[in-house]
Amino acid sequence: MIKVIVTAILKLPLAFKGLGMLFVNFFEVIARFIDNIGYHILHPIRTIRFHEVFSLAIIALTKMLQYTITACIKRAITVTKMCYLS
Repeated sequence: MIKVIVTAILKLPLAFKGLGMLFVNFFEVIARFIDNIGYHILHPIRTIRFHEVFSLAIIALTKMLQYTITACIKRAITVTKMCYLS
């Protein structure tokens, strides 16, 4: 019985070393996972061609301005007709 207890006590450092290696590997996998998430999120943003995005924004702003000007002209015509008919 004493031999079993002594053997268990002597093997404890080996068991703790194995658990320590397990935790180190686990945290290394977690760190790589977080690093890969950053790559998968940031890399597509870096690959956007900002010239194309800028061109699309200019086109959208131009259309919005055209609709606004058209709406203002229609409103002015309506107001002018109302004033003329009054």
